[in-house]
Parts: sequence; structure tokens; C-alpha cells
Amino acid sequence: MPRVIITHPVGNMDTWLAGGDERKELFKTFSSSYRVYRHAKENKFAIVWENVDMKKFEAVLKDPNTDKAKARHTVREPGEIYVEIEGAG
Repeated sequence: MPRVIITHPVGNMDTWLAGGDERKELFKTFSSSYRVYRHAKENKFAIVWENVDMKKFEAVLKDPNTDKAKARHTVREPGEIYVEIEGAG
């Protein structure tokens, strides 16, 4: 299972950080673990998920509740998703 990275801007970093427990519950449905990174100067974050079940991940992305959570956490578009190319380097 690959490693997946997502990056997104947020409207309010404190609000986004306060939603960590909700994200933790969601993320464990499709990955074994994750790490969160904050941009040093801008309201942006990156999450690196390990051992992602891509079918479950894609289902979460399509779930209307995910859009509602993103709104609560002030996540803004555009976001970028990177999927590890296993064995590429």
C-alpha cells in the first residue's frame, strides 16, 4: 500500500488544528498512520499518510461528510494529492 501526501490551504490554522481528533478518527479508516506538517509562513498544511488503502481513501474523498468536515475545518481549495510510485526510486 502506498504513501499518500495531501497539501491544502486553510482559512484559519487554529480552527484546522482544533479538528485533529475528528481527522484522526477518519484517517484510521484508510491508513496505518500519518504525520502533519504546517507551512512555516502561510496557512497551509501537508499530511503524509502511510499504508493507504486507496479504495477506502477514494471513498472518503467522495463522501459528502468529508466536504462538511473540510468546511468546518476551514480547508480551502485547491488541494493537491500525491501518491507514491512504489519502486520508482
